[in-house]
Amino acid sequence: MLPYKSLIRVDRNAAVALHIQVCNGFIALITNGTLQPSDVLPGSRILAELIGINRNTVKLAYEELVSQGWAESVERKGVFVLPGLPVIARKKLPENNTNTRGQDAFTWTNRFENALPSKNLQKTKLAIDDGFPDVRLTPVDELMREYRSISRKSYGKNFLKYGSSKGSEHLRSAIRSSLSQTRGVAIPAENILITKGSQMGIYLASQLLLQPRDHIAVGTSNYALADDTFRHAGANLLRIPVDGKGMDVDHLEKVLKKKKIKAVYIIPHHHCPTTVTMSMERRLKLLGLAKEYRFAIIEDDYDYDFHYDNKPYLPLASIDHNQSVIYLGSVTKTFAPALRIGFMLGPPKFVDAAAALRELIDKQGDTVMEEAFAVMYNNGEMDRYSRKSLKIYRQRRDQFCEILRTDFKKEIIFDVPEGGLAVWARFHPKIDLVKMSREAAKKGLNIDDGIFYRNESFSVNGLRMGFASLDEKEIVEALGILKSVLNENFYF
Repeated sequence: MLPYKSLIRVDRNAAVALHIQVCNGFIALITNGTLQPSDVLPGSRILAELIGINRNTVKLAYEELVSQGWAESVERKGVFVLPGLPVIARKKLPENNTNTRGQDAFTWTNRFENALPSKNLQKTKLAIDDGFPDVRLTPVDELMREYRSISRKSYGKNFLKYGSSKGSEHLRSAIRSSLSQTRGVAIPAENILITKGSQMGIYLASQLLLQPRDHIAVGTSNYALADDTFRHAGANLLRIPVDGKGMDVDHLEKVLKKKKIKAVYIIPHHHCPTTVTMSMERRLKLLGLAKEYRFAIIEDDYDYDFHYDNKPYLPLASIDHNQSVIYLGSVTKTFAPALRIGFMLGPPKFVDAAAALRELIDKQGDTVMEEAFAVMYNNGEMDRYSRKSLKIYRQRRDQFCEILRTDFKKEIIFDVPEGGLAVWARFHPKIDLVKMSREAAKKGLNIDDGIFYRNESFSVNGLRMGFASLDEKEIVEALGILKSVLNENFYF
């Protein structure tokens, strides 16, 4: 007889009834081949004693097996696995609780074997992150109040049904108004697609623009997930130098004379990872090249709202008179990363196609949440939050950079960023960032190891150091830990 005492286990604290647990246990033994068609099951008295339950419970389990078509009861003989079930190769019982790895059950193509695991900052107490907002400042209570209010109202019930794949009409209208007032982007609401953040916009644009072996121009240093997205579409990445004035458009022009380029991806405000801003002269020339050579510009403007020292340059989308720009923005990058709201702007037919593609991977967004954000825009709450957070983040930037300037003279080279939520820090060549990250974690500080920012053309010993998500005391604590790690582990 099989070792049912170890094979059939029950949990008296589980929500599932005991007889169902026993029934499910037998189904598992049948489907993995341990029990074969026509095998006899142990008597109810014997099984009850083996697994420590009431005999009537076992009888109920057997009745359930019979009713589900897994077994049959033969009078005066017992209960048997149904003879008509397909034969499954008998599973070899494990010896000494060891398992051997078999082949995959099916073949598939893994294009993500080398992908870096995403970082889970939800369990991190103290972190110098990539440059995220401080979620403690966001008016979440106000947002949730609007969310609840909409869901309770009679008209709000309609938002629980399927809606437009372009997103909430009210949010698109609110974003259109906001972009017109703050960024000089004049575009109809129909030309706006609500996305789950700028990353979805990058994916949608790449799928529509790029075919295998097409060329796309990107910065020598660039947002790594954008690079991966373009590679996933089969495109070839052409690296264009990035200096203190952004992407070198003169170099791009030389490349255009030799190769057909389908698109150019840029982050003109606070380039990732270096935080530099693209000059207006280069922006205008890039638009001219796009018109001349007929390529698309994917403008990723994920954190336009955070600019500290002067009024930021207007986006390329605001001065694009040829409809060459696909403009991507993010609400949640400035509000809270987990609340996924972004937007894509572009020519009408392109946005329609992006909406159709979006339906294939994500039918639509959270309409009630989008409606709540629309209210937040319309009642001025988003504007009030933006002004408040901008003031606080500027103070944190100044404090963070002052400590770097005074306490990390030998270890870090950096420029004070004009905007954004992070400092691009270049570390002394003798500092092993992977070791630094590992040792900092032992002291309770989560800091990146710099690998994410490197690519085949860019290997600066640097990383982005976010200051916005840390308050004044946390900045002192975090940089204090980092200083101690560098003092204890690196000598130069």
